Amino acid sequence: MGRKLIVLLGLLLVFSCSRNSDFELTEGESGASRGNQPERTVKEDSRHVLIMVSAGFNSLSGYMTEDLATLEKSALPRKGRALDQLVVLSRFPEQGGFYLNPQPPVLYGIYNDHEGKVIRDTIKVWASTDQICDTLVFREALELVQEYYPSTSYGMVLSSHASGWLPDGYYYDPAKYEREHGGSDITDSDGDFFYAPRRFSAIEEDFPPIPDFPAVKSIGQDATSSSNGLEMDLAPFCRAIPMRLDYLLFDACLNGCVEVAYELRGKADVVGFSQTEVLADGFNYKTLVPYLLHANPDPLSVCRDYFEQYDQKTGAYRSATISLVNTQKMEELAGVCRGLFQKYGTRLSTMSDSGVQRYFRLNRHYFYDLKDILVHAGITDEEIASLDHALAACVLYEAHTPSFLGSFDIKNACGFSMYLPSMGTQLLDSFYKRNLAWNHDTKLIK
Repeated sequence: MGRKLIVLLGLLLVFSCSRNSDFELTEGESGASRGNQPERTVKEDSRHVLIMVSAGFNSLSGYMTEDLATLEKSALPRKGRALDQLVVLSRFPEQGGFYLNPQPPVLYGIYNDHEGKVIRDTIKVWASTDQICDTLVFREALELVQEYYPSTSYGMVLSSHASGWLPDGYYYDPAKYEREHGGSDITDSDGDFFYAPRRFSAIEEDFPPIPDFPAVKSIGQDATSSSNGLEMDLAPFCRAIPMRLDYLLFDACLNGCVEVAYELRGKADVVGFSQTEVLADGFNYKTLVPYLLHANPDPLSVCRDYFEQYDQKTGAYRSATISLVNTQKMEELAGVCRGLFQKYGTRLSTMSDSGVQRYFRLNRHYFYDLKDILVHAGITDEEIASLDHALAACVLYEAHTPSFLGSFDIKNACGFSMYLPSMGTQLLDSFYKRNLAWNHDTKLIK
């Protein structure tokens, strides 16, 4: 969920697994049971609550602990003065114990006391066997945030591995996933079974392994070995969010899909995400709190700051895509696309991807530019104008560097990636058809 690309053209980055936090509670206890409950004296309509989710029990642990350390040095709210609240949900391995000694998930509020010292009000520590990416744990944590910090205004930043709308575990090894699930029963997001025969015989060499552990996975990852772990599929992730979010920003790879944004309608008013992978440093955590933790949060500046910090770099490090989307303005886009998918459906299911703007490497061909797909399918100038109007209604900000890691140029970017059926499999078609609201309303896959 994902979020960070660990290898840059063969350059090995060194992981730091230090963690500078000590929590008072033992596993399974909550702040209420120990008299450690945060203050609940402000009115619900006068505070903004920023929820930082760091699902870092994976190969990103070093980077993400540094992110939180940077966050703690920024302009945190002051106890007794600030109405706003920063809450962190995190899980990391013990120092030097990757995969072997997991720390339990922990939820805590964080602020500066009157002397400027960083204080953590621990709300709950789960058991070390619990995982953030268990949707029951994830939802319980967010419900505790609502209980301890009642508000009419919440926002979330989620940092972890990610792979957009793809099924849990598919991205790391598509060939293996197809072998294990093709032609057999697998479950959809509601727990129902369906039959998904494979369209083609996947060959291992077509999908080179992700360098230095799976650097990109689905939404969030709790790793259990070098090849598997617990992740959240898109639809269950959305259902696990109990509150309406003003914004949801993904510091994570490949989540910049129309499928992701559309699924989050009704859960997050504004969504910020990257169409490509995200380099390891991710967002600028020095400015995250100043931009977001006040009465009028500014997620657009977070996205712009992210892009500008990479756009000023040189060589392979000048690699970034980002967009900010108003999910409440996507109905026009769905309507336009529904008509185009109906008219050009045969073409979309058979066309070559030659020349179509892609956002992927390592032959993971599941993320192409939405508009460029349709342009290559042969839509008319009038239809392009209608599509552009619908995109302008919901895409608040889009930026991209000229290329990504030397793997591909970025010339045509509309703010969304999308699945191209002709480059998929019948298994993915089945998953897409049964699990995604975007397909339900547009009928890309029939």
